[in-house]
Amino acid sequence: MSNVKSGGWIVTNGNKPQNCPNCGSTDLEQDPDTLDTWFSSGQWPFATLRTSQPGDFEKFYPTSVMETAYDILKAWVSRMIMMGIYVTGEVPFKDVLFHGIVNDPYGKKMSKSKGNVVNPLELVDQYGADAVRFALVYGNATGNDQSLSYPKLEAARKFTNKLWNIGRFIETKRIASMKYSVLSMEEIEKKAENDGKDKEIIKKVQKLSKEITKNLDEYNFNYAAEALYDFVWHEFADKYIEDIKNRINPDSYLILTTLYFILLKLLHPFMPFVTEEIYQRFKFGKSIMIDSWPSI
Repeated sequence: MSNVKSGGWIVTNGNKPQNCPNCGSTDLEQDPDTLDTWFSSGQWPFATLRTSQPGDFEKFYPTSVMETAYDILKAWVSRMIMMGIYVTGEVPFKDVLFHGIVNDPYGKKMSKSKGNVVNPLELVDQYGADAVRFALVYGNATGNDQSLSYPKLEAARKFTNKLWNIGRFIETKRIASMKYSVLSMEEIEKKAENDGKDKEIIKKVQKLSKEITKNLDEYNFNYAAEALYDFVWHEFADKYIEDIKNRINPDSYLILTTLYFILLKLLHPFMPFVTEEIYQRFKFGKSIMIDSWPSI
């Protein structure tokens, strides 16, 4: 709000003052160019697309999913929907997914004034980006608040290390002149005809893949993360790899390699950095996201 006579500005909390607190003038005028923060932010879904590359708006609007914290449903999400319908005639997104709030280790909301803020960059330096990402998803139902758990961060770090160790084992067992390769499911099923353990693990991976896909489609990220953690650690590493150590041959090696990369693919949404790094270390292809994969 401007003071017309003096040309000064008055910042208010929304209530119109009777006079200028500096000069006492009653000749006040509302600034016509000021937008409310949430009103301005409500234009985000379509405004950002209309100011980028030509054709972006037509291709990407409306979007699929809006993911945000539940505490700004009224302040932001509702305004984006109303503004989107008003300006474009379409709802800006099909689904709204609310995540919970990460509190301090004692369950209290982080606040600078309280001095209980945990710097996520420090956690990344200590545990790794993928471990932090996985720990925040694992064991916490979508939408629920959670307390920052250092034991869970440490468990996720060890799980990341387990993925590296599996990769190292595959690398050390690579048969001379044999290239890393991912076979089709039909090919590895054929190679598994002579061993019941191979047949069993292939069926389990196929079942796991369907389970993970279903949970991701339904936004049950914690169920998917928990299933992957349990399978990779306790089924694949503790049982299958221990068994295959005593009978490694060209066929079993190809089965092992194929199943490992399928598991990396399933883990990629949760741990994108380590899975991509392992993929690149094996010089398997351009990227885990763009290379073709066997139908599971």
